[in-house]
Amino acid sequence: MWRAIQSFFSNASSVARRGSCASTLSLNGNVGASTAQVIVIGLLVDNHDRRLLANVSSGNGWVVHFVDSLAEALAAAGNLRVPVILCDRDLVGAYWRETVARLASSSFPACVILISRAADDHLWEEVIRSGGYEVLSRPLRSEEVVRVI
Repeated sequence: MWRAIQSFFSNASSVARRGSCASTLSLNGNVGASTAQVIVIGLLVDNHDRRLLANVSSGNGWVVHFVDSLAEALAAAGNLRVPVILCDRDLVGAYWRETVARLASSSFPACVILISRAADDHLWEEVIRSGGYEVLSRPLRSEEVVRVI
């Protein structure tokens, strides 16, 4: 019984996180602090997603660093103290759950957002259980990217 109650409250605190990732973590790691500039890592396969993120970032004060592998994302997250990582579900040679878990448990805590063609509450719950923050559905829409980040 205790495990069920503990699990409920653990999941409830995760559910409360839905919203803006940048307002949750600042560049210096303080929860709730405001940020002047948000650094985002884009571990994205799709060129359209990369272009959209680059366009959206320019008008919102974000600095985006695109990487091509989990190893590059982990290195960049550690070096840049990145608060937001966008991760493609369709990475070649990588399973998304393990990728999200590794990115979320890196030395600097980041909001890991999974991008997927199929996005529903079940996937969102799996992302949260893996240590992620949110799911964005593809095709990406500028207003949704802005809302989440």
